[in-house]
Amino acid sequence: MAILMYHHVNSAPAASELNARLTVTDADFARQLAYLRCAGYYSITLSQLFDGIYVGASLPEKPVILTFDDGYADAYTNAFPQLKWAGFGGSFAIVTGWAGQPGYLNWEQMQEMATAGMEMVAHSVNHPDLGKESDEIVRDQLGRSRRDLEENLGQPVSFFVYPAGEPFRSGSRERQAQVVTMVQEAGYRGALTATWNLAQDPATPFSLNRVRVSGGVDIQQFAENMGGPAPAAIGC
Repeated sequence: MAILMYHHVNSAPAASELNARLTVTDADFARQLAYLRCAGYYSITLSQLFDGIYVGASLPEKPVILTFDDGYADAYTNAFPQLKWAGFGGSFAIVTGWAGQPGYLNWEQMQEMATAGMEMVAHSVNHPDLGKESDEIVRDQLGRSRRDLEENLGQPVSFFVYPAGEPFRSGSRERQAQVVTMVQEAGYRGALTATWNLAQDPATPFSLNRVRVSGGVDIQQFAENMGGPAPAAIGC
């Protein structure tokens, strides 16, 4: 099952090549949502996924999860309206120490989104590499980011997104296991990496994979990347 990973959604000129890769234009995002609807996909939250896998709750036949990393302001101004129009939800990974700073979501915007059914998940306090920081710092990042969200939004927060996918991109297996243990001890139900893979292993709920959605990808490639049918083949 595809868990899609977005960063920016906007049509502003990209300030750098990296920013261009991290930014999906408004038009491309609208096209992607239209394709998902046409192809019969239904968006679910991480909570719904875990309830389906581990509690036996029903899931739609073709589920998809849309995640948005870092808590950029365009999650509210650009992505949120399009998601509502399409009847889709999203899971937004918030770096709580950046909340309210220029270019990032503020707590009022997050509250409005959460009230509308969007899922807020923790993404640390200030986006450190958890593979390189001390255990003390990792535990603080895990606990404090969750508390920040729960206290400001009044909703439980059950999921964590590893900043930059670390330690699952360049950390040792030993460090990965150590961080996973700390995520579990912090009370999370599961966690997401940045590892590109459509497959999800129910036995590893603290290292779920995602599929990055990069800027400039046409709809045919988007569909192929997420394992969906070719748009032309199904009239989408």
